[in-house]
Amino acid sequence: MDRRQALRAAFSVPLLAAFAPRAEGKDYADAAELLQAIDGLEAGVATRLRAIAQAMPAARAFAESCLSDHDRHRQGRQRLRRRLRVAAPPPGGSEATSPLSLDALRNAQEALVYAHAEGLPVLGDAVAVDALARDMVRLSRQLTVIDLWIESEAAAG
Repeated sequence: MDRRQALRAAFSVPLLAAFAPRAEGKDYADAAELLQAIDGLEAGVATRLRAIAQAMPAARAFAESCLSDHDRHRQGRQRLRRRLRVAAPPPGGSEATSPLSLDALRNAQEALVYAHAEGLPVLGDAVAVDALARDMVRLSRQLTVIDLWIESEAAAG
């Protein structure tokens, strides 16, 4: 993605957020706060995915694919921390409540997508915006699959 495409992606995010159904938003103070928030939200999604994959073997391939993306995204955020000279936070866990609920998974995934969208303006670096925007697109695709999964479960009764 060249600089023009990165800027186009960055400018399309506020439009996406303007039409979002959520009323509240998060203004991140800086890149460190954003990256730490993303780490925590991603850990919550991962906890739910692992629990669902263990309880529902048919979901295992999807969960493993998402978790593999999380690993790549985490490595990318480590590179961004070095690039932006942001210290890595101390390791911490995430407690997910209702880990087997698809609705809880959907809400956690949505919060992760929104954190990416809402945080792009604080990055101040085209490479960082490009990297997180690409991650956001992948996470949005996963959110769509989760939505379809919920719909199919509801239709099945």
